[in-house]
Amino acid sequence: MPQVNFRTSSERLAVIDRAAAIRGVSRTEFVLRSSEAAAIEILNERPVILLDDEAWDDFVAALDAPVEIAPAVRARYARRPQWDR
Repeated sequence: MPQVNFRTSSERLAVIDRAAAIRGVSRTEFVLRSSEAAAIEILNERPVILLDDEAWDDFVAALDAPVEIAPAVRARYARRPQWDR
């Protein structure tokens, strides 16, 4: 079975031990559950989008297409900022 080792301060270990005792689990179980929950949360922040071949080709084509700037946006950028007036 794979193993994880880490070093920490006595103060951090005491906090972990107190929290594990409150949960009624061992230090190892507490650390594993906590780190797994944090890992899942981080992974869920980055959604995975699955595309079939046709959708992927359409997506890549859209990225490669030249940018079309809307006339309203072009006009907004053409105006001098108020602080320069």
